[in-house]
Amino acid sequence: MTQAKIVQMRLLPPERYLFTKLKELLGVSESSLSRDIYWVGLPAFLARRGLTAWANDILKEFVA
Repeated sequence: MTQAKIVQMRLLPPERYLFTKLKELLGVSESSLSRDIYWVGLPAFLARRGLTAWANDILKEFVA
């Protein structure tokens, strides 16, 4: 089982400003907002690159 690890991401100033304002508006932590954005965007990212089946197979390996 892998441990939770921090993944850093650099944002440009306008992106960071919007992220901070959104976090404040929703009243959530940076980690929570980041995970929500990740899970909303990941399916589109994988589909655009034809990697949906690959990702599903990788996740099956993880839980096996």
